Amino acid sequence: MKKISLIALIVLLVTGQGFCLQLIIPSEVTQGEVFTVFLTEDILENGITVSLGRGGDIYSSTNSFSAVIDGARRTLALLGVPSTLSPGRYTVSASDGEETVETEFLVIKKEFIEENIVLGKSMSSLRKSDDIRKAEQWRNLYAILKTVNTADVFEDDGLILPVESLRKTSFFGDRRTFKYNDGTSAQSIHNGIDYSAETGTPVYAAGDGKVLLSVERILSGLTVVIEHLPGVYSLYFHLDSIETGEGLMVKAGDLIGTVGSTGLVTGAHLHWEVRVAGVAVDPEALVGSFIIDKDFILSNIE
Repeated sequence: MKKISLIALIVLLVTGQGFCLQLIIPSEVTQGEVFTVFLTEDILENGITVSLGRGGDIYSSTNSFSAVIDGARRTLALLGVPSTLSPGRYTVSASDGEETVETEFLVIKKEFIEENIVLGKSMSSLRKSDDIRKAEQWRNLYAILKTVNTADVFEDDGLILPVESLRKTSFFGDRRTFKYNDGTSAQSIHNGIDYSAETGTPVYAAGDGKVLLSVERILSGLTVVIEHLPGVYSLYFHLDSIETGEGLMVKAGDLIGTVGSTGLVTGAHLHWEVRVAGVAVDPEALVGSFIIDKDFILSNIE
């Protein structure tokens, strides 16, 4: 869960737009988790660029948006800490394009599982293939995941589990080694959670949102992507069937497909993933808790 025992606060007069900008963040966040950046309620417009970085390197960037919290409109942003980010101190900055305010927080280490996956001939060939469509499909997907539609505030709660099966065969952040049939291997990071279930098992929308992708891809098979909040997306891979369509609005618990074994798989399962501003985060950390940390915001209102 999020670490919010302390806060960091910087106040700066932003001369370009004439408001006083406050940047409030948790003092520490664990690798692979989401955190809320709270901007002063004096700013009731979107478009403040909020970034996570260190020493000139930017690891994640998004735009601020406004949402009604406890009856009042607040301005905030959501950032994810990459699971691959080394523990230590990092900077969160907010800029209107003319002036910038920043403060530091601590990234806390999380233990991840190391996993070996043995692939047969067909799956080895699929993963090692230099088919240019794989790169094109990834670029198209990543373009969606990096988009922050500041008006698209659909989910006011936490997420629910998208499948009734609780048997997990792979976990978020697993450090994977794929063993190919020719004796070679390759390393990878598992960006979601795999739930083992029989083919045809219902898959449900994890939260309210808009379906932005409903397509078959080479590696992820039949795929659905849902936008829940600006920059926040849930992904559902390897489906046997899709029961929704692009542009449709869904509610948490709506049927969107069934478990399958399409794409790069070793058996029937659902791969469930959540991305925040393009960064993969632990999906189960958002189950039963608000995506927007409302308690954190309300506890820091003067």
